[in-house]
Amino acid sequence: MKIVVTGGASGVGDALVDRLSEHEVWIVDRNEPETVREHHRFIPLDLADAQAIEGITTALPDAIDGLANVAGIAAAPDPEAVLAVNFLGLRLLTETLVPRLATGGRIVSVSSVAGREWLAKYDRLKPLLETSSFAEGFAWCQANRDTLARDPYTFSKRMVTAYTLRKAHDGVAGNFRINCVSPGPIDTPLYPQFESLMGQAHSQWMQSQAGRAATPNDIAEVIDLLLTGECGWLNGVDIPVDGSYTAGMESGWVDFSASPIMNRG
Repeated sequence: MKIVVTGGASGVGDALVDRLSEHEVWIVDRNEPETVREHHRFIPLDLADAQAIEGITTALPDAIDGLANVAGIAAAPDPEAVLAVNFLGLRLLTETLVPRLATGGRIVSVSSVAGREWLAKYDRLKPLLETSSFAEGFAWCQANRDTLARDPYTFSKRMVTAYTLRKAHDGVAGNFRINCVSPGPIDTPLYPQFESLMGQAHSQWMQSQAGRAATPNDIAEVIDLLLTGECGWLNGVDIPVDGSYTAGMESGWVDFSASPIMNRG
């Protein structure tokens, strides 16, 4: 299989690339991986740069079997920069590569448990979802900076989940599948950025609900299944990969009202 992986140089992306060792993989990342297998290729890319996204398409194969949108950031000086990487760049690359997907091709994006409440916030997400280009979407983000500034990461991940479920309709007509996974805390070098956003006490509380933080491979193995496994009738699904944290929230045995973030003085 020919698979494109964004964010493949570290963390979950690196763990996924390792699992895809028998496949042809194009690793798309700002940073070069420490090692690149003989039949893997590295293409430098900043997902916040629309021109760069459009420019790398000549370096990618004319036909691919899968796309894994793993790259993402937790924070940036400007909230629109978070949306540019986590959603606008993801959307542009996805839309650019969809025509190259083989019949039955697969797309998997990494969202977050932070994005699980997308439906309740759909009215707020819809205007950005309905922008038609990276430039139009970025302009919307700049015009709504005050709205995004409080928590651009959560907003961006709600966008990823909502986009995935909407895009599943195109998958029906185009004979491809698109799904996303929503991790909780993951033990990667990036995690301190997330912890700084929510606070250490809340971070530790979240991890305690599932017993521990996830490893990168915990998430990568589910993405691998969606990309290469026998699950061809799975389309338009957001899968929480969080050790049961979401299950606890939805069924009531996780009491979010008792969490540190809800009890700050």
